[in-house]
Amino acid sequence: MSTINKIIKGILITILIIAIISVIYLVVIHNPGEGFTEFYILDANRNTTDYPVNVSRYSIQKINIGIKNQENMEENYTVKIKKEKELIYQYNLTLKDNQNIIIPYYMDCTNILGDDQQLVLELYKGNISLPYRTLNLRFNVTNT
Repeated sequence: MSTINKIIKGILITILIIAIISVIYLVVIHNPGEGFTEFYILDANRNTTDYPVNVSRYSIQKINIGIKNQENMEENYTVKIKKEKELIYQYNLTLKDNQNIIIPYYMDCTNILGDDQQLVLELYKGNISLPYRTLNLRFNVTNT
């Protein structure tokens, strides 16, 4: 009987060790999590505190567009910048996993006076025809 107990103990300990190693592998090592992409706007100084809100007519304002790929694979992106639903500019780029890029953009769409104008930034991922993420920058154009 003691030989059978030793065999059963050995089998149970082996199964326990295999189970612990499997859980560690699945949770810590192998689990990449759900992928996503960060998409954000920064001001000219790469902060979030001084966006161009009140701008002078015909002025050029700098903003920075940030993209960080956390999709767990290389990804192709398209950034479309629109004002009044009209495409102003488009960027196409490819980012490796965990790669971050900040693209300077110079707003030169300040020729029309008025309040509550909107710049729309759309991020497209892969070959998908609908925007993956959308950002809006509202601003006023004045004569001063």
